[in-house]
Amino acid sequence: MRILFLLSSFILVQAGVIKEECDGVKINDIYHEKEVLRTDVDRPYLLAVDYSTNTLYYSFNIDFNDDVSYKSAFLNLNTKESGEVTGVTDGFAHTVDQKNHEVYIGGSDGIYKYDHKSNKAEFFGANGADIWGIYYKEILYYLDFPRQFLYTYIDGVSTRFKDLEDTKVDQFVIDNEDILFYTNATGLFGQKKGTKDAVLFKNNMSVRSLTTDINGNVYLCELDDVYKVNKETRGIDKVTEVNDCFGLAFDNENNLIYSNATSLVRLKPNLNKGC
Repeated sequence: MRILFLLSSFILVQAGVIKEECDGVKINDIYHEKEVLRTDVDRPYLLAVDYSTNTLYYSFNIDFNDDVSYKSAFLNLNTKESGEVTGVTDGFAHTVDQKNHEVYIGGSDGIYKYDHKSNKAEFFGANGADIWGIYYKEILYYLDFPRQFLYTYIDGVSTRFKDLEDTKVDQFVIDNEDILFYTNATGLFGQKKGTKDAVLFKNNMSVRSLTTDINGNVYLCELDDVYKVNKETRGIDKVTEVNDCFGLAFDNENNLIYSNATSLVRLKPNLNKGC
């Protein structure tokens, strides 16, 4: 009986060791835990982070299953303070001028500039444009809807972006070498600014989000996978699996943040787990 008791105790101990929870993911062979930042939010989308405050901005559907009504919201990734952005009509797209710590939000009637301290947004420009996408790098770029052409906004003037003057664009970012990556019905392209030379990186892709990390590397997600753009191979490399991915961003420590249909999640490395 004593031997049986010792054996059963040994089995329980072994089972306890084996049962270490490993519900995160591996990125570059490093285990990352999933930190759930927000739940019960309908399709959080078009994520952007202000690195100076480590504040995440995103849009969501006001009414579940409503694809028309949107609102912008924020979440401080350090303090977890959260709230909705006021003063923007159908807040949808977000970008940050990281050098000057200025947040821009695209709504259904133009572009707004947001002051986080006062939680107030003031109309900025592109009057009457339904903003589909927005990105800041040295100057402000935006997409209009439903035409989905790319514009620059400089000194109060909107101008069709000449490099892609007749090209439809779904999403776009600019990387650390001034290459503009964009998606449309054909696939994922990279094109050096100032040229008309578009390079097809991947065709037949259904890209839901396109973003850059703090070093200017380009990432994207489809329905269930996150990829990193590989400029050497002119292709994309799989980073990890994400079920029902809607949006991507990186915090000020270069941790990957993603959204699915109802949640916002951050992936943080944990070197202490043997997963």
